[in-house]
Amino acid sequence: MTNCRYCGGVTGSCATLTVAGEGTYDVQECPACGLAGFYPFPSQRFADEYRAKHHNRYPAHDQDFEWKLFFARRHFHDGDRVLCLGEESVTLQAAFTREKTEFVQLDTTDPECLSRFPSGYFDAVFVWDLLGHVKDIRRLCSEIRRIVKDGAFISLRARDAGSNNSLACGREYFTSGDINFVNRTFLHRLYRDYFNDLPHCFTQDTHGTSSIVTLGRANREPLRHYDMQVLVVVHHYLFSKLDDATGPRGRVMNTIDNLDRQGVKADVSLSLQPRAAGYDLVHIFHNAWETQDALAQLAAVKSENAKVVISTIYMDPSETNFVVNTINRIFKIPGHRERNALLATLSRGGLKAGTLSQGMRFYSHWNVEEDQKAMLETADRIICFSYTEARQISLNLDRTPPFSIVYNSANDETFGIHGPELFQDTYGIGECVIAAGHVEWRKNQLMLLYALREHPEIPIVIVGARTDDEYYELCRLWAHKNTTFIPQMKHRHLASAFAAARVHAQPSWIEGISLSVIEAAMCGCTPVVADRAGEIEYYGDLGYYANPGSVESIRRAVLSAWHNHSPESRKRTAEHVKSRFTFTNAVKMTVDAYRQTIGQG
Repeated sequence: MTNCRYCGGVTGSCATLTVAGEGTYDVQECPACGLAGFYPFPSQRFADEYRAKHHNRYPAHDQDFEWKLFFARRHFHDGDRVLCLGEESVTLQAAFTREKTEFVQLDTTDPECLSRFPSGYFDAVFVWDLLGHVKDIRRLCSEIRRIVKDGAFISLRARDAGSNNSLACGREYFTSGDINFVNRTFLHRLYRDYFNDLPHCFTQDTHGTSSIVTLGRANREPLRHYDMQVLVVVHHYLFSKLDDATGPRGRVMNTIDNLDRQGVKADVSLSLQPRAAGYDLVHIFHNAWETQDALAQLAAVKSENAKVVISTIYMDPSETNFVVNTINRIFKIPGHRERNALLATLSRGGLKAGTLSQGMRFYSHWNVEEDQKAMLETADRIICFSYTEARQISLNLDRTPPFSIVYNSANDETFGIHGPELFQDTYGIGECVIAAGHVEWRKNQLMLLYALREHPEIPIVIVGARTDDEYYELCRLWAHKNTTFIPQMKHRHLASAFAAARVHAQPSWIEGISLSVIEAAMCGCTPVVADRAGEIEYYGDLGYYANPGSVESIRRAVLSAWHNHSPESRKRTAEHVKSRFTFTNAVKMTVDAYRQTIGQG
């Protein structure tokens, strides 16, 4: 009989492995706490070699998307003290320094090395790829709890022993660089025992395996009770680029934060094979383009008989696909007569390019529409941003599943709180027209800039990461001299920019309901949006609506919004949005949709 080295429970055998030069080890799993691993714990030499093997296969620092920096930007304050246990990185140290955070790195599996820090010293601790190599996990967690403040953030990363990926690997999983194997059950036990919390878990598949990243806090209060456990499933590249602060990512994070306040604990899976076991319901945030991935995720959770709600975020991409393939040629034409003639045809919806025409159904992938129909037939309920979206689904896809309306929303704890001073002091810009969003074809900044090219008296600010170099250069070419391009802004800086601006203009070719427009309107900006989606349900007579293909329509809408803007209209717009389109309201509507789906409504 073998006792678990974490909780002392009786373990059960999983496998027996013979390691050259070391001997034979039993792989045992504890049914009480969920910890599995090698018994007995190997020698220090073996442990060091296995840890080096792990680091070689699974890098600790991801240059594209670094979870530690993502959490820091979202939750930490300037001057916070942060400890990172795990492989050290000069690059990461420099990045945290730029974030104005005191960042300490310590690469050790020995809990005694933490004794040099005073009690209550750190505001956050990251334990990265370490649990798989620590003999005395209890001692490690006890020391971590001692050196953090009450309310400090605790984040772990470990390989996910309970994922579909790992379970499919079988015996091979035990030979790939870990001595301990942890799953969600064990992580929950660890947080309960030492931090009095139930963390959010983020699961992703990388480097041929699955890993869990957790985020919880060190609490003094009794452990909270949750009425419901939900798995939020998103497309696998939603967290793929750190500086790509997408609206969908913000919506997911704000949703899970506010679900927590409503007594619903939500985890997030980016896996193509998510596990639904242990959850009351699965909420899939659908990507309108990569439909095959969402369909695979849906099939995986339905194989476990899960109840599924899908946020459809439905958009018919036909016109946008046509425009992406044609409009760049128009703006490269040197002769203004030919260029303007083609733009006039575009505004009437009659442009043609070879076998393509502006009004035809046009998908970039042949299977998109069929995938969407299959998802709608399989889902137990769908969530739409607007009644316009629900109507488009019914008309275009001939499917009308049970649906709920949940408004896209902004974070009223950030937007509408900050004044214009930070933006004005940083950039020397006062009242302006601002457009926040990826600089890309579908956001239509090029048509906006072209429409306002003869109005340099109106400052324009374009905020957003470039996703297409050709498009970005065309935007710069047609922008008037009083235009400022800003690649990225933190949320409080963006809120300050919106507080300074008169108008937020985003006449997109295709949108769900733009998050940046809601955020700007929450700060009092007059919204200028396209007339294609359901924005009129959001802004009514407070907004201005333009044909995204018409230079004249865009110009007229922006100039009207600019000249009609006033302190009174600013106040009315902010109050209207704050009373309706907050995540507090949206999550209440979401929970109601959940309860209807599982039969509690």
